[in-house]
Amino acid sequence: MKAATELFCEQGYGISMDTIAERAQVSKQTVYAHFRTKDELFDTCIRAKCTANQLDISLLDDPREPDKVLEEFAWRFQNMLLSDEALNTYKTAVRQSDTHPDLARVYVNAGPRNTTEMVAAYLGQLSARGVLQPDLNCNDAALQFLLMCHGKAVYWAYLGQDSLETEQERRAYLKSCVSMFLLGYKSSKG
Repeated sequence: MKAATELFCEQGYGISMDTIAERAQVSKQTVYAHFRTKDELFDTCIRAKCTANQLDISLLDDPREPDKVLEEFAWRFQNMLLSDEALNTYKTAVRQSDTHPDLARVYVNAGPRNTTEMVAAYLGQLSARGVLQPDLNCNDAALQFLLMCHGKAVYWAYLGQDSLETEQERRAYLKSCVSMFLLGYKSSKG
């Protein structure tokens, strides 16, 4: 899988399964024994990146206060988005969306949709506990939160630029996002 991730990042989705097998020093049949299609392999690579950044940890099981849970999640999420693999994968999905439309679908399902659903479930839990508004559209709120977390650092990185923000500045930005988000959706009971 490491070879596939490297090649997807270096050469895009058009890379052949033969080349992936060659880089991994295995037979093409071995690659197909583990992954039925290139889409499945790409999906697995994206999910593995999320796991490596601990974005697969259930927010629902975290007993800390919501601001602490969301601040830590926002930091891990933004760092994952700033990794070379994530930036290259995103750029590949965008660049090749016309010639490989299924690639964009696989990317959205494995990354953004999966992460949005996880955050939405956590927000639903907060809503049920009376921390957030009872009629909150959790999917929309989760997407709003995730997009806020991109910030200047990710936006500029998508354009190949360094925002020159320090870790302290990035953390302060994310903390303010969490604060604004929780205040905006705070339950009138809380």
